[in-house]
Amino acid sequence: MVAGYAQLPQSTGAGVMWRHLTIIVRVDPTTHRVVDASTTLATRIADEFVHQLLIGRDLTADQADLIGALEQRYFGNGRKAIIGACRDLTERYLEVVDSRQR
Repeated sequence: MVAGYAQLPQSTGAGVMWRHLTIIVRVDPTTHRVVDASTTLATRIADEFVHQLLIGRDLTADQADLIGALEQRYFGNGRKAIIGACRDLTERYLEVVDSRQR
């Protein structure tokens, strides 16, 4: 499992409840693909949207595609936070992969 974090704007429902967004994913270590995902977004539909975008993605290769999909399809106030948390979690995962290959 790996988590990514970003600060939420106070203009979002999740930002009112929490200061930070967390996106956590379970990754198959042999394929680097996301097999499950969850967020601290305030609404079920937003959480499911991010979940669907993440499932099946290879965290070692799909960061640009994931960010592009978010930029083209998510237009809420939390957009920058979601993108930031996704970048953070892919970078954290890459650090783990790199450290295991040494």
